[in-house]
Parts: sequence; C-alpha cells; structure tokens
Amino acid sequence: MNSLVTYRPLRSGLNPVWGNLFDDFFDFSLNDEFKKPLTDIVEKEGSFDFAIELPGFSEDEIDVRLEKDVLTIKAEKAAREEKEEGSRNIISERLEKYYRSFILPENADGEKISAKFENGVLSLEVSKKEKELPRKIEIKK
Repeated sequence: MNSLVTYRPLRSGLNPVWGNLFDDFFDFSLNDEFKKPLTDIVEKEGSFDFAIELPGFSEDEIDVRLEKDVLTIKAEKAAREEKEEGSRNIISERLEKYYRSFILPENADGEKISAKFENGVLSLEVSKKEKELPRKIEIKK
C-alpha cells in the first residue's frame, strides 16, 4: 500500500486507524511548544505535492529534512522582544514554532525533492520512483 501518513513515533503501538483518526480531530501535541502547520498534499501521476502554510516566516527560518523515509518540516522564529521599555505584551497569539513530519510511501523518491517558499507557503514536490519493468534474465549454459 502506497499511502502517505503523518509520522507519530510514540503512537506507533496504537491501532493505526483509530490513533490517526482521533489525532486529526484533536491536536494532541507531544510538545505544546510546537504546532502543526496547515498542510495540503496532492498526489499526481509523477509526484506528491505539498503546500504548507508558514505565515510570517522567511526561508532561513524553515528547515526541511529527510531521514530515511520521514520528511520533517520545522519553522522557528527567535523570541519577540518588547518594543519599548516598560511595555508588555497583553496578547500574543502568533505562532512562532511549527513542526510536522510525514512518512513517505515506498514509491516516493527521496533523492528527488524540490522546495520553494513564496507568500508564506512552502511548496514541496516529492517525485515518485519510476516503475520497475520486468526484465528477462538470461540463463547461462
């Protein structure tokens, strides 16, 4: 089965259907310090295309990594400082740390990933591996 799923290393012992189903409805983060960015993934004939919303970040604040078959996106801003002496933040709702990981399917080619960042959206294209065609094996006499 070639499906792309969210990577949850500590929940692997749970039933994969029910564990993942409830996580999608309730954001039970293992670390409240990081939040999941909104993500769209589209499967095309030759690739998996990701659109990940990271508003207010610049390219140098975003880290995209592939380790084995796990694709990880992390975005982090330095802490905001008070603007004026004697002032304090009353409300601070803008998120400054995002983290999300996905297990790539077997047919994803980890060697062919392209990324671009434009208007607060990180676009990733993960190419699919070419299908292996049957080949004839010669028998030596």
